[in-house]
Amino acid sequence: MAQSYWVKAARTRQLISFSPAIRSGVRPLSTAESPDALEEMFAKPYWSVKSLFKSDESSASTPAITQKQLHHLLRLSALPLPTSEAQEAKMIKDLQSQLKFVQAIQQVDTEGVEPLQSIRDETKEAEKENEITVKSLQGEFDKEKVVGKRGRIRRRNEVPAAARDKRMKDWDPLAQAPKKIGRFFVVDTAKD
Repeated sequence: MAQSYWVKAARTRQLISFSPAIRSGVRPLSTAESPDALEEMFAKPYWSVKSLFKSDESSASTPAITQKQLHHLLRLSALPLPTSEAQEAKMIKDLQSQLKFVQAIQQVDTEGVEPLQSIRDETKEAEKENEITVKSLQGEFDKEKVVGKRGRIRRRNEVPAAARDKRMKDWDPLAQAPKKIGRFFVVDTAKD
C-alpha cells in the first residue's frame, strides 16, 4: 500500500529540492517511469534541513545582524535584552541561521505549483467524501428530539430506560466508602 501511495504521489507531483547542490540532479517525474525506478528514487532522502544551515557557502549572502539591530528587534518584541555578551552572540547567531533558512526557502522554484489552501487532501474524491450534507448528518439528527413550546432541541438518551433503571438499582454509592454506619458513610473531621 505504501508503495502504491508513493507511486501515485510521484506521478501526480513534481519533486522540489531545497538544496542548491541537489537541485541540479532533481528532475520532474514522468509517468513513463517504472515503479522500480520510483522505488529506488524514494529509497533515500534528497535533502536535509541540516543542508540549509551550512555556513560555508551562504554566509556571504546573508546580511550581518548588528548589536543595534538585535536590541531594536528585542525592544519591538517586548523581550528582555541579553544579560551577557555570550547570550547576545548566541541570539545573533540564532537570528542569522533563521534568516539563512528563510532565504533558502525563498529560493525554491514554485513556478507551476498551486498554492496550498490547507494541509489536507484537496483531491475531488476527498472533497466529495468530506462534504457535509443533510443525508450525512441524518444519524445525528435522529439522536435529537424537540421539546417544549419553543422547540428546544435535546439530545436523546441512547441508553434504554429499562437498562438505565437496572443500572440505578445495582449502583451502590457506599461501596467505595472507607467507613459507613447503616445507609450513611462516615466523614472523619480534624477535631476527632
